[in-house]
Amino acid sequence: MSQEQEPSILIVDDEQHLLDSLALTLRSKGYEHVFTCTQGSEVLPLLNEHRSPVVLLDLFLPDLSGEEILFRICTEHPYASVIIITGINEVQTAVRCIHAGALDYLVKPVEQERLVTSVDRALKHSAILLENRRLRTKLLHQGLQKPQAFEHILTRSPQMQAIFNYLEVIAPARDPVLITGETGTGKDLLARSLHLASQRKGPFLQVNTAGLDEHMFADTMFGHVRGAFTDARQARDGLVEQARGGTLFLDEIGDLPSGSQVKLLHLIQNQEYFPLGGDRSKKADVRIAAATNRDLKARIKEGRFRKDLYYRLSTYQVHLPALRERSEDIVLLAQRFMEEAARELGLERNSLPQHLASWLQSCDFPGNVRELRSLVFDGLARGGIYGLEEKLRSLTGREEPPEERSGFYADSREFGFPPPLPTLASAIQNLIQEALRRTDGNKAQAARMLGISKQALHQRLKREREPL
Repeated sequence: MSQEQEPSILIVDDEQHLLDSLALTLRSKGYEHVFTCTQGSEVLPLLNEHRSPVVLLDLFLPDLSGEEILFRICTEHPYASVIIITGINEVQTAVRCIHAGALDYLVKPVEQERLVTSVDRALKHSAILLENRRLRTKLLHQGLQKPQAFEHILTRSPQMQAIFNYLEVIAPARDPVLITGETGTGKDLLARSLHLASQRKGPFLQVNTAGLDEHMFADTMFGHVRGAFTDARQARDGLVEQARGGTLFLDEIGDLPSGSQVKLLHLIQNQEYFPLGGDRSKKADVRIAAATNRDLKARIKEGRFRKDLYYRLSTYQVHLPALRERSEDIVLLAQRFMEEAARELGLERNSLPQHLASWLQSCDFPGNVRELRSLVFDGLARGGIYGLEEKLRSLTGREEPPEERSGFYADSREFGFPPPLPTLASAIQNLIQEALRRTDGNKAQAARMLGISKQALHQRLKREREPL
């Protein structure tokens, strides 16, 4: 099965009327790719062709034993989940099948609700197994398989590279992704990368949910039928339909009103929705990515966010680090913004001077990448490099940039030393002092800049103070 296909289900039973009944039940619940066969010898060739993640298997078939087929499926297709459906209501047989690798054991006749619940569970189980395999492969091989999906995010940060690797692993899945992080960190860019890495054929659409009341949210998301309200002169599709086969990014999800939270939960749980004024549900085929700068667990305690919705949204979760936590990106991004500003404003193109690079890296940037971009654009517009210096003076409250150290300095690309070379111990000591200087003595920020823990930094400083 390709990653872009709907998951398929294979039903194996020698009773044709039962096959038809089970297939009809599953198709009526939205499972379109359902295959059937009556012979045990047909099972493995069909699995090789369709890569079905779920198999509903009868134990008694005319040519092969169901338990023998179960063993071969578990051996040759370890990422498939097998549900036994049989008329034998024996504990010993059920235990034997579960030990052999079956995920569930259902006794005929099977209630529709019990069948669908078991199939849903089996699909999720197979999806987890496949994602674990992709993650192991990713860890073994490192690197990105689809680097073009992330090329619009400029970074040298190992933290960001780890996030890219994780997103590439979960991209083919269908469950929601929750992206958290401070304002201005680029959560929308990360959601777009997720979509590009997934190779879903539909579009990427996004909406800021913070400013939508319950009626506007329902109309924006689900659309309406003609006559649903006074101005509804014709039917209109909502974003869920417009994004069919693609990804829908919901920004500022932490500010969603309670009534809208219920509607979103129904959409995610059942993959269906009702247009405003409509009495027939419509099936949804869209990947949900949501983002917030709020602490959703705190909002749950306050009764402002539904716990069940939180767990549905955070099947996969990514936290985007603040810019001050990946300070190696500050100079890189500033240079890019200088180039963009020069192009858009018709200014002379300049490289970022070293003294301004050090100044920028000493800033906290609570507004993150968005604040850095505004600083560069506004500063250059006010007077080129000198205008940028004035903005930094205003931002930091310093009249002069941080002083360069005579024996050691670091820019965004390389370390440079005047001859003779310092000892390794001296270089480490200077590096620590430089980090503390750039962070105005903030040990937590200096430790992050150095890529070590705060405790490790304390230990090094303690050793420096100890008498020889």
